Amino acid sequence: MRNWGLKRKFIIIFLLFITLPTVLYGILIYTQTTEVVKNQVEEDIIEMLDKDEQNLLSIIRDVESMSSYMIYNKDFRTFFKTSEETSLSYKSSIEGIKGYFTFQLMSNEYISSILLTSATGNELTFGEPVFGDESELNQAALEGKGSPVWSDTYEVTSEWNGEKYVISLSRVINDLNQITQPIGIVRIRLDQEKITKNLEVKQGNYLVMSKSGEIILHSKQELLGKKYNDPAFLNWVNHSEDLTYDFTNNNDDYKAVKKKLSGTNWTSIVIVNEEDLVKELFTVQNSIRNMILLLLIFGAIAFYGFYRSNIKRVIELTDKTQQLEKGNFSANVDVSSNDEIGQLGMQFNKMVKTIQRHIDTEYKLTIRQKESELKALQNQIDPHFLYNTLDMIRWTARLENAMETGQQIEQLSKVFRMNLNNGKTWVTIEEEMVYINSYLELQKSRLGERLAISTFIDEQIKHAFIMKQFIQPLVENSIQHGFKELPRQGIITIRCYQVKDQVWIDVIDNGWGFEKDKQDTGYAIKNLKERLAIALGEPFGLLVLEPEEGALVRLILPLLWDPNNIEKLGEHS
Repeated sequence: MRNWGLKRKFIIIFLLFITLPTVLYGILIYTQTTEVVKNQVEEDIIEMLDKDEQNLLSIIRDVESMSSYMIYNKDFRTFFKTSEETSLSYKSSIEGIKGYFTFQLMSNEYISSILLTSATGNELTFGEPVFGDESELNQAALEGKGSPVWSDTYEVTSEWNGEKYVISLSRVINDLNQITQPIGIVRIRLDQEKITKNLEVKQGNYLVMSKSGEIILHSKQELLGKKYNDPAFLNWVNHSEDLTYDFTNNNDDYKAVKKKLSGTNWTSIVIVNEEDLVKELFTVQNSIRNMILLLLIFGAIAFYGFYRSNIKRVIELTDKTQQLEKGNFSANVDVSSNDEIGQLGMQFNKMVKTIQRHIDTEYKLTIRQKESELKALQNQIDPHFLYNTLDMIRWTARLENAMETGQQIEQLSKVFRMNLNNGKTWVTIEEEMVYINSYLELQKSRLGERLAISTFIDEQIKHAFIMKQFIQPLVENSIQHGFKELPRQGIITIRCYQVKDQVWIDVIDNGWGFEKDKQDTGYAIKNLKERLAIALGEPFGLLVLEPEEGALVRLILPLLWDPNNIEKLGEHS
């Protein structure tokens, strides 16, 4: 990130510290609001189920109380036990029963009809006339031995309204004197539709389900009496302690909330579509989205304004600096304000003018002076003449059997030939080491056993290019200064090896070493450092290290394989 441009950094900062927190905060608010609303709806449903439970239980208690009243009431006992329909007591009991049932039918609209059947075979019907197969209910009542037995929802045919669904209570009425002796059966039928209408249903679908999974109450008539066949759902209804259950049907998510009806094997359930739960969140969702968009728009406007007034000017200054680096000394920055960036622009313009002035005076003058000196030096001696003359002397020495003299002249010829090198500035490491070995052989001829030589070249880099005569000044410095009056044999070790994308050349001797205050004052070292700085620049150069004995000078050079690309080196230094 340190190497990123200001524009990129500012965009990242804008995204990370403005856009992302705004979006995340909006999502957090929406998520928490959604959760709160869902919990509130769930609480409302549970509260509604509690109310509906009380309503249903009230109906159940009232109907069971009606049946219990028939056990002790004289009129009902007379009806159930009297076989003579013409007797005055029988007729009187019928009138009392009619009055009681008329009151109940008028007071409780959910009661559809009432059927009394005596053990003597008499039947008495009140309310809506219906017929259907209820034999299983009679058997269940007999098995109940006087306890109230509630049926699941079943279908009957009404003479008034056709087919309809009812729930009924069936109960055996036993003799008070012989409590195990049935004297009749009472059946009170309840209108399922009217019961459902009396229940409070604010959201979703309300239903009452039996333990077997049969639907007892439901607002949709076509589902009454049907069984719910989802095993997982039935397991939750009958066995789970969790009040809520989430499930998916036809790619829609639903939430179910249940409430056991105490005293029965029924469970009241509300099923709500999750999408309906969050409909009232649309306003909040829109407000959050609009708030996020508004903040992002304001942030984008602020970013654009800051970019135009600051970052763009810095980028322009950077572009002009790069133009200056490439040699365009006419680069000039437009200064539109006097703030820090404006002052920096003015200083840049002033610097460009100063550099241009120095180039026009000192640099160009120095170049011309160096060119004149070089030309004068070249005119002093013809190197080709000198090389050819030495070659002639070498062959003459061989003809006279002066082999050692001939070898020395040959080494000197190699030195001159490498110096010429067809005017080339760059040579391979292998060629440079041939030149160094020739130079060292000449020095060894002069010094004899006082000089020992050791060289090493990494085979992988021997064809890499370096500037010629980079190593020779260091070797010469070791011989002239490091070994002067040395009481032991002088050893020079030269190592050439690769370190990543660089070539390291170590020149090591066991001489007197460098004095700390004179490491950079020697002419050879100083001149070589200047050549390296001009030719290569950072991070390349010369290091003077301090071993325990002698001296170690390290050349750090670029790893170059093509001399034609050497001119590009300065663009990256």
